Amino acid sequence: MKSAEIRQRFLNFFKERDHKVLPSASLIPFGDPTLLFTSAGMVPFKPYFLGQAKPPHPRATSVQKVFRSSDIDVVGHDGHHLTFFEMLGNFSFGDYFKEKAIPFAYEFLTKDLRLEPGRLWAGIHNDDDESFEIWKKTGIPEARIRRFGDEYNFWAAGPTGPCGPDSEVHYDWGEEYGCRLPDCGPNCEHPGCDRFLEIWNLVFIQWDRDQAGHRTPLASKGIDTGMSLERITAIVDGYTTAGGPGGRSPSGVFETDLFQPLIRHFAEETGKAYGDDPPTDVSLKVLADHARGATMLMADGVAPSNEGRGYVLRRLIRRAMVHARRLGPAGRLSSGVPIVATIFGDVYPEARKQASQITEVVRSEEERFNIALRQGMERLQGLIDRKALTSEEVFYLHDTLGFPVELSAELAQEQGVAVDMTAVAALMQGQRERSRVATGGFTAPLAGRATRFNGYDQLEVDTAVTDVFAVAADPAQADVFLEETPFYAERGGQTADTGWLTWDGEKASVLDVQPQGEAIRHRVAAPPDRVKPRDRVHAVVDAPRRQAVARHHSATHLLHRALRDVLGEQAIQAGSSVQPDYATFDFRFPRALTPDEIARVSGLLNEKIRANLVRKVEELPLDEAIATGAVALFDEKYGDLVRVVSFGDWARELCGGTHVARTGEIGMALISSDRSIGAGIRRIEMRAGSMSGCSRSSAKLYGRVSPSCLPGWPPSRPR
Repeated sequence: MKSAEIRQRFLNFFKERDHKVLPSASLIPFGDPTLLFTSAGMVPFKPYFLGQAKPPHPRATSVQKVFRSSDIDVVGHDGHHLTFFEMLGNFSFGDYFKEKAIPFAYEFLTKDLRLEPGRLWAGIHNDDDESFEIWKKTGIPEARIRRFGDEYNFWAAGPTGPCGPDSEVHYDWGEEYGCRLPDCGPNCEHPGCDRFLEIWNLVFIQWDRDQAGHRTPLASKGIDTGMSLERITAIVDGYTTAGGPGGRSPSGVFETDLFQPLIRHFAEETGKAYGDDPPTDVSLKVLADHARGATMLMADGVAPSNEGRGYVLRRLIRRAMVHARRLGPAGRLSSGVPIVATIFGDVYPEARKQASQITEVVRSEEERFNIALRQGMERLQGLIDRKALTSEEVFYLHDTLGFPVELSAELAQEQGVAVDMTAVAALMQGQRERSRVATGGFTAPLAGRATRFNGYDQLEVDTAVTDVFAVAADPAQADVFLEETPFYAERGGQTADTGWLTWDGEKASVLDVQPQGEAIRHRVAAPPDRVKPRDRVHAVVDAPRRQAVARHHSATHLLHRALRDVLGEQAIQAGSSVQPDYATFDFRFPRALTPDEIARVSGLLNEKIRANLVRKVEELPLDEAIATGAVALFDEKYGDLVRVVSFGDWARELCGGTHVARTGEIGMALISSDRSIGAGIRRIEMRAGSMSGCSRSSAKLYGRVSPSCLPGWPPSRPR
């Protein structure tokens, strides 16, 4: 039984039990600043568990793309840790609870997948007597049910949000793979024990956790389960390799059909044999995992950079390149991208469609990093020749040249020079705190002070600087925090404002603006010693650019309503990107739109633009806003008090973005493309503006009928 069959069996099992099959969401969690990546199957469903949005069905099931950066350094050294993987999940939104979730899991494993019941163990929370009794009644004897505390049997998708105790299903490979000690069991902490593998986590969603860690009971309880497709495929196939305390240990996921094509490719490319040499095997596994992770991240829109998600992606690529170097000069991570696209193309077509572009991006990263490697090698060798290498020197090579610290340590060790990696780690942590470069999540600013945003009504303001931080990647730039700001920080799909700061005869461009906890960070084109805390500055937003962004943002609201009117309520927004010269709008819909549907959507959208509807903004309690018909977006996170933006009595959404005062200011909106970006998710690209001189011939370039050719254009302006 291969991975594709297991994936489909899982969905069919829960579909037959009245679960609605939902498509995978993006690896980028829309509207959730607490997470860099979609780290679990329940992440897209947070609003359902919190009661902020109505689920399409009380029960759901999905196969969700997941990325976790926390285990990146462990990948390749065992048979089950990965960065990218697929999470099989079933969910209940106030419908069933433990009494059904536990029997469902046991039935699927023992009957559909035909696993031996005697190899299944259960882990439960110390206080969960109810789960203990259900597991016993379902078929797992008392001796194979173990109790643990929060470190093992409590789960949440992030620092805040839905959470609860959980029950884990563990697979027993057999005593020959274990430590052979009397207390051996699930979560065994004896070194080298590979007997048990966690395969399925059943989370009993009961509370909403706030930033202080306080748990508030949810109005209705829910179920969130997750099982790694890679792990269950390894178990069903039963792969093992030599090694381990028992003479043999489970090899796990890397022997499955999800990895073997990649491992065989990289082994052939580098002229190495898989299975003969442990260090070689580690490098081949790292290349296989990182090729998958990098390809799928880029397929969902992540680009290599020095911050946030892009930094994690760049680190992934560079770690893979270090391992490719160990295998020989012929190793290339980029050569694995087409193979990843082949493995996943039928399930995630976005990977196959973008394979050539992704290959080029990875190849470009390889070329850039090779330059850093050459420069770093020259400097490093001179330092090693002294028979001493300080932690500051290792950090300098990493911080200025991008030279991996693990490679510095490895090369130094080969020549008998020790490196204090604890001291290096401390220096890197200090750098992360100063520059906010995050590998696993966003860190709070050292300032810790909230910024007042007054940019809805003002485009310039006199204010004071609260904190200034250096930018490690560019000494000519600084991160500046202000007491108050008119600059809109990038969020909710809307791009950040740009503009200027002026002070004491100085002027510097504001290049980017990002939320950072309750503060707002302004990336400024000035070295950090030019602007200082307590300086008074005049902050000015680029007004024409802000207005262009507002036109596109308001157009997406009208487009969303037009799609729902034409296609039905199943056309649910899944994300957007609002820029000054275009906007993309992602929505959940199971098929391509027909030409007639696109024409109807476009016609309705521009009809409402010409109607010159007045924008209205209200602040309401969340429940009251939903009751008035405001649309709460699928992947957005909301507080108790929400901002509702309406255009006339037609389009009404929860939104924190900036908008035009009347829809006539949009000018016109042209749909330039409509395409699939994933299973059940489509993307419309749209351009909005006056576009004076637009004709039928120019509209043809966009593939749609121009509204300027319709009666009643342009709209009348308010007097």
